[in-house]
Amino acid sequence: MIVYNSLSFKKEEFKPLEDNKVKMYVCGPTVYDSPHLGHAKSAIAFDLVHRYLLYKGFDVRIVKNYTDIDDKIIKRSNELGIDYKTLSEKYIQEYEEIMQKLNVKKETMNPRATEVIPFIIKFIEVLIEKGHAYERNGSVYFSVKSFPKYDTIFQNVKEETTEEIEEGYLTDQDTAYGEDKLDPRDFALWKKMKEGEPYWESPWGKGRPGWHIECSAMVLNFLGETIDIHGGGQDLKSPHHKNEIAQSESYTGKPFARYFLHNGFVNVDNEKMSKSLGNFFLVSDILKNYDPMVIRWFLITSHYRSSINYTLENLEQARKTYQRLLNTIKRIRELDTNEKAQPNRVKDLITLLNNARKDIIDAMDDDFNTPVATARILSLFRELNKKILEEKVEINDIFKREFDNFIQELENIFGIFPDIEKQLKGVISEQFTEKDKLINSLIEIINEMRNELRRRKIFDLSDSIREKMRELGITVEDKKLS
Repeated sequence: MIVYNSLSFKKEEFKPLEDNKVKMYVCGPTVYDSPHLGHAKSAIAFDLVHRYLLYKGFDVRIVKNYTDIDDKIIKRSNELGIDYKTLSEKYIQEYEEIMQKLNVKKETMNPRATEVIPFIIKFIEVLIEKGHAYERNGSVYFSVKSFPKYDTIFQNVKEETTEEIEEGYLTDQDTAYGEDKLDPRDFALWKKMKEGEPYWESPWGKGRPGWHIECSAMVLNFLGETIDIHGGGQDLKSPHHKNEIAQSESYTGKPFARYFLHNGFVNVDNEKMSKSLGNFFLVSDILKNYDPMVIRWFLITSHYRSSINYTLENLEQARKTYQRLLNTIKRIRELDTNEKAQPNRVKDLITLLNNARKDIIDAMDDDFNTPVATARILSLFRELNKKILEEKVEINDIFKREFDNFIQELENIFGIFPDIEKQLKGVISEQFTEKDKLINSLIEIINEMRNELRRRKIFDLSDSIREKMRELGITVEDKKLS
């Protein structure tokens, strides 16, 4: 099993610190507003990692936090005239309800930043003692120059954009808290209280923690000094994760995380979705018109590291595809079995399942490659449609059990069939249509053309057609020509 490690900019074999045990931390939401589709992509991306590690037999301890004290939370609570605790609690509850609908497995722990403030204060005191931090006028800053490898962390990350500053990613480096910094790169560990802001007592006076140290404190407090996987959005690489590494390794003297995994963005009509552009979509609004599993299927068809383009047309296509999956499952389940079915033909059907399972595992072992895995699911279902529903190959109870087990495996890995019995009740069975037959016939013609090209040794054109078919979700396996 290999994963792409953002620390090294390459794929590496995954080896946890302890055999069979994985310690994983994921940066959760800042709870000042309703979750949008970008939050859903990140949550589902790391839910897939969580699920697949469990499927592979790992004992996973996963922590995903809530940032419940932050500039944005304070600003929003002031705008609404409510206490910051009331605001954050409201959006934590909404986030958890939506995650449940999207079939995101519950993490081991979901700590809040405000729960670890005593540890944060101790953390900062140690950094000051070691010469990695300094106090100025009631605020405390991390000294970047005290951590020599700071500029080499995620060194190929572009400079932060104005948009990212507007989104609030750089709040701890905002000049409002940076007047006393000795180096422009230094970042706030503790922020002196402003008039009317919530605060905690500290050795440096009334204030509150900076954003970056909140996550470091929760990692160290709940998972230990070195973890296996740290996850979050690509926009968190710098400065957030960069600063986490610097302050954590300065505190412990040990590596912070062995692997950093970063998920891609959601684009809207090929432009990055963001609140500053006003082109973001709330998950709650999308759920008014689409089943949660359609949203989940839509998001997992793109690789977790890649951006996905959200349009109504793309989401509608995902709905149709997911409906076809359910339809095939229902039609096969409704078929009568025949214990006198030809053993060789039943064996061939089971082989189809086993081959698909192997291909799916191979794809997921390669940095959780869900585009290849989901395309393989679709090609399997087309094969089963053709064999069982078009050619009327008889099945027996053995095949049905194998098929049900396979569907459960898909749920375990991808979380796309959370309550299959309930889901199938709403599916109206369809007969194999003339359109389905035409599609299968066209695929056979294309395959015959490719085989002829291969016989003539025109491999570049044959390979090009194969790749185009894969982009359409049609898996092609070239066999040795006779």
